Amino acid sequence: MSLRRLLDSTPARLARQSSDLLQLVVLAGTALVTAYGVGTTWLVALRLPPATLAVLAALLFVASVAAYYVRCVYCPPDFLIEELDGSLVVTRVRGDDGRDHHRYAYTRRQRVRATRQIRLVGVRSHWSGQNRVVEEATSLFPEHRLLDGAVAEEDGRVYRWLYLLGPLARGRRVSVGIRQVFEDVYAPMKPYYRESCEERRVRKLSVRVRFDRLDAPAEAWQVVWRRTRSGSSRQEVARTPCEPTDERTGAVVYEMTLRRPDPDCAYGIWWRWADDPPRGCRAPGAVTRRTEADGVTLAPPTGRR
Repeated sequence: MSLRRLLDSTPARLARQSSDLLQLVVLAGTALVTAYGVGTTWLVALRLPPATLAVLAALLFVASVAAYYVRCVYCPPDFLIEELDGSLVVTRVRGDDGRDHHRYAYTRRQRVRATRQIRLVGVRSHWSGQNRVVEEATSLFPEHRLLDGAVAEEDGRVYRWLYLLGPLARGRRVSVGIRQVFEDVYAPMKPYYRESCEERRVRKLSVRVRFDRLDAPAEAWQVVWRRTRSGSSRQEVARTPCEPTDERTGAVVYEMTLRRPDPDCAYGIWWRWADDPPRGCRAPGAVTRRTEADGVTLAPPTGRR
């Protein structure tokens, strides 16, 4: 066991990485020296100008730098998201104190394609308000195991990973997903739900919010957010009125679907409850402010969320 701990120690890992880099440098140097000898012989035999050798040396140097960048610096995503489907079911419930609040059943399902052999598929989420978890996050598929970070990191997001219980080869596809239920008992949620591409290419993105007919919002919008240059927040860049898509099941559903969305943007539904002031109108005493969490300008909440 002591030998294993020694091999897994930080100095040993650094030594292995240094060994790989040294092998790459030696290989590149050997290739340059060999190319120089072959090039010199070729120039003498063909009586070509010396500038040709300089051009060849420059090309070999650029190729070596490119190989080093691909081998040691460039880190492509380990999987691509072919289809992402996010759903939020909002229902009104009454707490023990007699006050109304909302319960949110969140489901995220995605089909991914591995770009190299993987065992983990990461997902992340971010919620406003102060909530109480009713059902812990679980995997939608019993053949996968959910590894939950459980607490929000510095960026406010909770990171989770779905362990596939085995390797997924490059080019193979798999469907994964999570589900979680919580209630905004202690502080109301802001009236929006969005999903982002997480800086990955996504072929199809769907966002859906479902309400009870008796607790449906007064109006809703399809909204696009873009990450700011600092990367610490998102700024609203587009807003379009949204009409319900299906009211036959006793529910009101708002949905947006996009093909090949921008990886730097987030897309979702923003709604207004019936007892909130219309957009563009201020409630008495309300002061418009800009939130630091999502970079969106809005008035402080005056009704339930």
